[in-house]
Amino acid sequence: METSAVLASAQDEVVSEVVASLERRDQAHQDASSLERRRRDVLNLFELVLRCVHEGSAESIITPSQQIAADRFAAGADLAEAQGTFNILEEVLWRRVAGSLAGDQRVEALGLVHAVLGAGKDTLARTYVALASRADSPLSQEPAATGEGGEAGAVVRTEVLGDVGIIVLDDQRKRNAIGARMANGVVAALARLQAQHARAVVLRAAAGMDVWSAGHNIDELPRGRRDPLGYNDHLEGLLRAIRIFPAPIIAMVHGTVWGGALDLVLSCDLITADETASFAITAANLGLPYNTTGLLHFVGRLPMNLIKEMFFTAAPLDAQKAKEWLLVNHLVGSAKLESFTFELAATIATKSPMAMAVIKEQLRVLTDYQPIAAQVYERMQGLRREAYDSSDYLEGLNAFAERRQPNFRGT
Repeated sequence: METSAVLASAQDEVVSEVVASLERRDQAHQDASSLERRRRDVLNLFELVLRCVHEGSAESIITPSQQIAADRFAAGADLAEAQGTFNILEEVLWRRVAGSLAGDQRVEALGLVHAVLGAGKDTLARTYVALASRADSPLSQEPAATGEGGEAGAVVRTEVLGDVGIIVLDDQRKRNAIGARMANGVVAALARLQAQHARAVVLRAAAGMDVWSAGHNIDELPRGRRDPLGYNDHLEGLLRAIRIFPAPIIAMVHGTVWGGALDLVLSCDLITADETASFAITAANLGLPYNTTGLLHFVGRLPMNLIKEMFFTAAPLDAQKAKEWLLVNHLVGSAKLESFTFELAATIATKSPMAMAVIKEQLRVLTDYQPIAAQVYERMQGLRREAYDSSDYLEGLNAFAERRQPNFRGT
């Protein structure tokens, strides 16, 4: 039986499951008209995916995804909600395909579903960022005090001081956990600052926060049978945007940095911190097998014995130890952190932007691209798959949600 026929036969069940998941995600009352509108939107997206699967190509999802992004941008809405719909539909379809097909047909079908919805999500992000980068866009007005989408209470704010751009993470309710909304907000902010020819960027948490970032938003991690840190993950996309940005980015750290936020900090070009800073990589607390790309970010910055200790213990590294191990460039007092960081950024902004862009890209290529034999990479991915398909990974997520210690069994 063809994959498209399998999916078509399950249309009502798939659409209903996706709508129910979206309702649980939003945890907000929806009236009958909004529920019907949401169901219609999910059905339209499902039919697009079905068409692409039948054609064996993602091409048919590109133009509609551009329109979805344009509509959300025009409405001042959050792009993350649209991408979240794509993510939930993909998870539901994966379960449907895995339960209905077998062997090579299942592998091929899963790959095609992933490629189609991945192309749609990439198109959403590119279109939204392109719109946000336009000089006449409300998002690019200086200063962008209300941040992403221009709405009050946005989780990302941008300012410009001379040639220095400032990106502020400001989701105090979630302690700057990096979900799709925040990641997309930072990517859009980088696009705005690049359009404004910023020569240096400071990435910081909002003043008064004692947590710089709580790391990857655990609520948005897939719950097994899917790589939790795949190429299309919103955090992975943010890390790439930081690393390819053509001007130096300084992470200014006041407070604690957890999990994937440490990968974000290390992806910046320089790090300044004060005595309140600490850094922890907490993947082992969740049973989460870190991805190879992320490990390369650590290998490029820190000694191997320190990397192993941080990953194996998940224990925080305090500010003084971070300075001794050269994780941070400058450790200064809290009262001087902001002025010191902005002076450093202003100094960088006086240098040749072309030279800095070329040097940054050269260093990125030299550190990011380490050749690995195909069979070695496949073996590592196989080991990771065993870990994120295990009961330990689900136990880690459940324990985090229930605020208790996990009981890992190694299975």
